[in-house]
Amino acid sequence: MEIPTLFEKVYVINLPKRTDKLDAIRLSAAVTGFNFDVIDGQNGTEMSPKALPGVSEHIVNNRLSSALIFEDDADWDISFRSQLINFARGSQWLLDTPSGNTPRSPYGDNWDLLWLGHCALSPIKDDPRRVLLENDPSTTPFIHRFNLGEIPDMTHYDNTTRIVYATDGGICLYAYALSYRGAQKILFHLSMSYYNRPVDFGIHDMCNDHSRGFRCIGVFPQMVDSHRGAGSSLKDSDISKGAMSKGDDVDRKKGFSFNIVRSTRLNVEHLIDREDQKIESQWPGEVPELEGPVKVSFREKFAD
Repeated sequence: MEIPTLFEKVYVINLPKRTDKLDAIRLSAAVTGFNFDVIDGQNGTEMSPKALPGVSEHIVNNRLSSALIFEDDADWDISFRSQLINFARGSQWLLDTPSGNTPRSPYGDNWDLLWLGHCALSPIKDDPRRVLLENDPSTTPFIHRFNLGEIPDMTHYDNTTRIVYATDGGICLYAYALSYRGAQKILFHLSMSYYNRPVDFGIHDMCNDHSRGFRCIGVFPQMVDSHRGAGSSLKDSDISKGAMSKGDDVDRKKGFSFNIVRSTRLNVEHLIDREDQKIESQWPGEVPELEGPVKVSFREKFAD
């Protein structure tokens, strides 16, 4: 199953002046097997607390059933397509899809947001259900997991297990999906009702306020994270270089991505040349060689 069949549309949010970032993610998307439309972003120093990237308007105006949205510095594992299929099985179960039924969406019906790329994502406290994706070679080893806030307790699971769960919010929006209904709710909450916080906090608050009926499904470790390219570290930020100190600059000999095992960006040349035998892990020797497919299991509560 290809990504265009998993979502009706794919978008990338990009500042028009950052053509370098756009070129890089366009190449990553091409070798993964999908295209995207570009939505102009806003500079973080200029974005008002109520500003919302135009993706929700696009979804509503075009009556899209769903859309996948990336930030322009996003990176993902070379197995991203199969990751999405396993995630979809978990999402369907969490949304109580009856056995034998075919939902309208591959992820189940009545979801609002799928939070695939983040830097912290907490589970709903009174929902102990977990979907385990075991024997997954794309799972970031414990020692290399980097997050900036609350994450699920993973001490019950081994180094090759990823989980899917109902989330009450997180931070960072490296990649997420919206349903048509979810986009409508976001437009109302952030544009028509009183709200005075940044956009990613707005999404967090939507997931966290259960009275709104905004259903969010997440995954940990994250399937998408941010990339830091080779060269000057000043290129990482969209803030103008004049606002940054030269003393903060680091000249990287090689780029890296947070929480991604077999980075698409770092392997893009091998993928273009179809040299699968040259695909590299970011942490060679630390991720075990696994046999067999990812095992998907459903737990009404997490392990004691």
